[in-house]
Amino acid sequence: MEHQIQWSIKLFYRHFKFHQITRLYYNKFSLKNISNTKMWYHVSMKKSLIYLIIALFLAFVVQPNINSKLTKGNQRVPKNAHNGAVITNENVEYKTDVKDTTICLDAANNTNENSDVDINLELTEKIGQALENVGFKVVYTRSSDTTLTNTERIQIASKAKADYLLSITTNSDTDGLQRGYSIMTQENKKLISLSNTISNQLDAINYTVYQGLDTDHYANFPILTNAKVPAILIEVGYTSNDTDLSNLSNDLTQNKIAEAITKAFVIAQK
Repeated sequence: MEHQIQWSIKLFYRHFKFHQITRLYYNKFSLKNISNTKMWYHVSMKKSLIYLIIALFLAFVVQPNINSKLTKGNQRVPKNAHNGAVITNENVEYKTDVKDTTICLDAANNTNENSDVDINLELTEKIGQALENVGFKVVYTRSSDTTLTNTERIQIASKAKADYLLSITTNSDTDGLQRGYSIMTQENKKLISLSNTISNQLDAINYTVYQGLDTDHYANFPILTNAKVPAILIEVGYTSNDTDLSNLSNDLTQNKIAEAITKAFVIAQK
């Protein structure tokens, strides 16, 4: 755009110089070819004025608007979060939208012999850090290798006046080929919408397969039965499957899962 402005100004300058020469020529040889000289002069002057108007329009109207659009747009500037994940200014802008939302995170108890309790805790902590990075208020049902009843978990969420209770657990099966994650929630449109958004974000990182959303059997999961606490339970994968176990034990994959879930909650607040 700057080159176009400079080009227009140069054209005006050249035509202006031509006017001066033409004017001198006209004054000196006014008795010879007067009509032709006057015609050239006026045509050239009109062209110069047109170029000048174009240059001024580009300089004072078009260019400022372009600069304004460039400066006001979202420009993604990477920023390192304390959990090693990369947060952009896109995430920072979310803070004003989510600061009044409290999420209670629940790392489920160990239910099998594959030490998934460590995965539950590690992943839950990373999810919490990612949520806090963008401004959510986060509380935990537990932060160490302790065992809590479902009643105690719900009480913690209720006491914190949590807007959501998110329970993270792993699955296990005698069939070592069984793998994938699934989501369970209450029969609630808002929670179903959020669950679908979570699955979309988790599908995008492609760490395992999606087994589906279940709202029909939520009564089988005591953590989901309290109507006063909107709850979602995610079975993140099978520790009995080598591929799932490897991915869930990987620090980078855990960060990706945490960021995917965080993005889903952010989208839900819009």
